Amino acid sequence: MFGFLPNNLYTGHRAANTSGLSPRLWGRVSGSMMASDGNKRLVLVGDDFSAIHTAGTLTDLISEHPYLICADDTSNHSVVGAADEKGGVLQLKIDAAAAANEEIGIELGDGTGQLGQISDTAGDAHLTAFECCLKVSTITDGKLAMLAGLVGPGSVDGDTLTDTSGIPTAANHGIGFNIKADDGNAIDFFYEAAGQTRVDVIEGIEVPAADTLVKLGFIYDPDAIPAKRITVYVNNIEQGTYVTATQIAAATFPDAEALTFAFAMKGIAGSTALEAGIDWWAFAQLI
Repeated sequence: MFGFLPNNLYTGHRAANTSGLSPRLWGRVSGSMMASDGNKRLVLVGDDFSAIHTAGTLTDLISEHPYLICADDTSNHSVVGAADEKGGVLQLKIDAAAAANEEIGIELGDGTGQLGQISDTAGDAHLTAFECCLKVSTITDGKLAMLAGLVGPGSVDGDTLTDTSGIPTAANHGIGFNIKADDGNAIDFFYEAAGQTRVDVIEGIEVPAADTLVKLGFIYDPDAIPAKRITVYVNNIEQGTYVTATQIAAATFPDAEALTFAFAMKGIAGSTALEAGIDWWAFAQLI
């Protein structure tokens, strides 16, 4: 999935909204697996869910990487590969027998290990990129809530999203994308530090269509101008609102906190069959 990163492949296709990684975002991820001077290396991690195996349980997921699964109700929830999607799509499913506010989600790793950190501290301020391609089965208000992005390890525990509202739980670090319960046809870009007030940087960054894939991503560039330290992209289009250096330095940002990938869905009303699907996700950090 990272095959087009070399300069000679992405330069002529920067404006294209393909089904893969967004060229405008990933074109900013410079470097190779090892810098020529040996001082830095580019860490690339991702999954296209082309081979999914749950071993008949809702405890662990085996794909390109190992994940933890958290399900409130193992009889009414499932994590499966989509039977009708090319290239592999992972589906989180809640069936119509589920009660209100039941949640299912996956988290990369073992609940302790991290992918990386977003830091503004000299020596630890590393270029960091994240993108995912996902969809939900309904955009009707009051039906579901969704989160996709980077969270503190151990955050996917059945309370990743707050009951009734569907906002990310205040006890967890996080940065990424959220569909709230009362606004099913809007995807927000947010960040929060545990115990602090969540910041919705861009509300309604995308108006999704039901069962239609959308690409959502961001890049943290510590060398960008202070007004544009984090840039957000939707379907390869740069958004006009940014996270600033001042915001990253504030207590509300998960500055220098351990982060890993997570994807979670909460059924708000209950008694409704729901699905959230993810085609792929990708993370890069130049360390």
